[in-house]
Amino acid sequence: MTPDISEFTYGFALTNELVGWMALSAVPIFPSLIEEGKETGGYDVKLDAPGLPLYLQFKRSHVMQRRSANEIKNLGLPLAVPFYRFTITERNRSLQHTSLVALDDGTNEVFYVAPRFHTLEGINAAWATNRVAQRSIFVSPSDIGIIADDFRHTVSFDGASAYFCSEPRQIESLTIDQVRSRLTEKLQSDARPVREKLRDWLDRNRAAATRAQEIQLEIDRSKGIAPMLDLRSTARSPLAPPAGIRRIGERAPPMPVRAPKQMTPEQEALRTLSDEARGQFNAQLIVVQPAV
Repeated sequence: MTPDISEFTYGFALTNELVGWMALSAVPIFPSLIEEGKETGGYDVKLDAPGLPLYLQFKRSHVMQRRSANEIKNLGLPLAVPFYRFTITERNRSLQHTSLVALDDGTNEVFYVAPRFHTLEGINAAWATNRVAQRSIFVSPSDIGIIADDFRHTVSFDGASAYFCSEPRQIESLTIDQVRSRLTEKLQSDARPVREKLRDWLDRNRAAATRAQEIQLEIDRSKGIAPMLDLRSTARSPLAPPAGIRRIGERAPPMPVRAPKQMTPEQEALRTLSDEARGQFNAQLIVVQPAV
């Protein structure tokens, strides 16, 4: 059954709840805040405290309510109905999954996250009781691994287990409590302040994006097919018109705009991290720190 809620709605609800973590401080990095709000540019990141980046790609879940569903009838998976599934973007459509696997290299915390609800009533009930995160599943892209074919694949899950399909194999899925414990342990193992880590975070992001391109090219060459476009070399500003299309009103006088707020090097780095998380990995960047 097609979900009633969008990925944006679910992502907003989950992110809002994560900000209220008791033992941790979870700060979503939204580029627009750099010029708004506080003197700090809208960010609550404590640059002189420990921290780590958490990358979340929000998925919406389709519910399967009958045992005639493919996972049970044809694949023989021991899933209890109703169960859910979310789709992995096909390799020939996007570098998305390959990029997330490259980013999920053991140093970053990267997850697909999807809800165990699919209706407006479901998300409203979870929101009202602060159970959006508790009713969500977290899956590491690296546990799925690189997908070399161009077929449609899904992650199917119930309240106890998760499977990568279409050639099914069980994969690890985490609850929010397990994710929180994992993040806490990692924070305790590295007491360096965020200020000292920002360059490493940027370098790792860019290395992952480059590695994803290399993996994609390797797969295409092994199949003897023309490689996909290098997305980095063809990237344009979101405001730029498509090739061959003239911008309407190009000769009109420019609209007056407010001068951008002066940013510190750390704010520049955070904004770049967030921009690249969205552009390269289609993920929301959240900086996780110990609560004070």
